[in-house]
Amino acid sequence: MNIDHPCVECGAKLSMRGHIKRTRVGRYKVDDNSQRVPVCTNGHAELDADQLAEYERRAAVVVLSEAGDVAGNEIRFARKSLGLTQVRLAALMEVAQETISRWETGSESMSRVSRLALLAVVCAAGSLDRLAKNEPARVAEVLHVHAA
Repeated sequence: MNIDHPCVECGAKLSMRGHIKRTRVGRYKVDDNSQRVPVCTNGHAELDADQLAEYERRAAVVVLSEAGDVAGNEIRFARKSLGLTQVRLAALMEVAQETISRWETGSESMSRVSRLALLAVVCAAGSLDRLAKNEPARVAEVLHVHAA
């Protein structure tokens, strides 16, 4: 990728490099270094909206699949990472919108089966995006989750 402009933050030259993006997902922090993005000599990364959305979706996948406990903030983050309303997510998961609301507010715990269903929705969104862009799946994505 040819970068024809300087860093918007400091004016330094940009080059394609690996970059660790830390995303906070509720109580967890996810470090993702799976992408090469324009980074200046001062360490400022230049991410567009699509790249940021993909980092957030991958962070949601990691937390839903690896974290021991998932609470309302993590569920809300996963939903919002897809740009979905509670009504739309409820329809995809075949539950009532009120159920999504109760999970997100913490007044009802999400069952393991529901958590797996949410994970499937989040994973499917990434697969559909990749197919639409004709990109292969990345087998060796490097993601780490840390308790906050």
